[in-house]
Amino acid sequence: MSDTAPASLRYGAPIVPVRNVAETITFYVTHLGFTKGFEGADGSYGIVDNGHVCIHLQHTDDPDVLKVTASNMSMYIETDNVDGLYETVMATKPPTQTRAPFDQPYGMREFHIKDPNGFLIFFGQDKAPGA
Repeated sequence: MSDTAPASLRYGAPIVPVRNVAETITFYVTHLGFTKGFEGADGSYGIVDNGHVCIHLQHTDDPDVLKVTASNMSMYIETDNVDGLYETVMATKPPTQTRAPFDQPYGMREFHIKDPNGFLIFFGQDKAPGA
């Protein structure tokens, strides 16, 4: 057994395959309130963030990878005002599929939105009293 304490984890972010990094950054900034953290000059990589939430975007032309993104990838982001956030997002008229806020049987109130690549994002709020 080692006397060295294990390293603590400090940060994590998904790396999402996208068709067009610049277009996807614009979507996150315009419709979801993120800021652009980085955009590679060659269009191969980008980063958006919103406080404690960061998403890395990696360009791909591979239709199979993009299909996997659209059909198998998602991200859950908690918020303290899901209805207010939904109203803010909808005021920007996002051009992608959304689902209005609803209550889940597991105690969360959520809305869903897909980015231009089909990446599904769940925004949720704990419905428990005092949460």
